[in-house]
Amino acid sequence: MSPASQRTNADVASFAEDERAAVESMGLRSGEFYLLIDTPEAKIQPQEVVAALQHLVLTATYKAKRIAVARQGSLTKLQTRRILSVRGHAAVFETLEEAELWLFSEFENDEGLVSRAEARRA
Repeated sequence: MSPASQRTNADVASFAEDERAAVESMGLRSGEFYLLIDTPEAKIQPQEVVAALQHLVLTATYKAKRIAVARQGSLTKLQTRRILSVRGHAAVFETLEEAELWLFSEFENDEGLVSRAEARRA
């Protein structure tokens, strides 16, 4: 499945299952892992997929301590911020390096969702 393709609700369910299986295979629980998503060529997704992703972020069996997404393109970054706005400790970045720096830093913001500029100052 290409990162540049539009997703379906079935893709979201498959991602959720893959994430759950990976966390369980490592013997981890909620809050004991970080999630890094690198999709630089992602496309704008249909609203039903956005809703499914928001639901997943809220109801995942295992929740990441932090979620960092590397994403290029103004509209896809805005859409990703909208998806992640339902939880704290998640941020969107232009580059994988910026995402990794924030993801593994000790920086915590009370609001949880921080901008790239805020993360750089940390």
